Amino acid sequence: MEPMTRYLIICALALAGCGPDPVPVAPPIPADMLTPCPGWQGRTPETQGELLRAALAEKTGRQCANQKIEGIKEIVGQG
Repeated sequence: MEPMTRYLIICALALAGCGPDPVPVAPPIPADMLTPCPGWQGRTPETQGELLRAALAEKTGRQCANQKIEGIKEIVGQG
């Protein structure tokens, strides 16, 4: 093999090693953390009791969703 051919191969290999840093891959997120958190799913509340139950269901759904978001942040490493 000629010296010039070796030089070209070495240059090509050196250039192949250059480039952007590899993008870090996030660890897998458990499937249960990706399920939606239901809020109020009934009909439009008409009484005070139904309104209170609907508000409690919405609050519980938001808390569930926020806990899942915090858990995903910890898994990904941003929390």
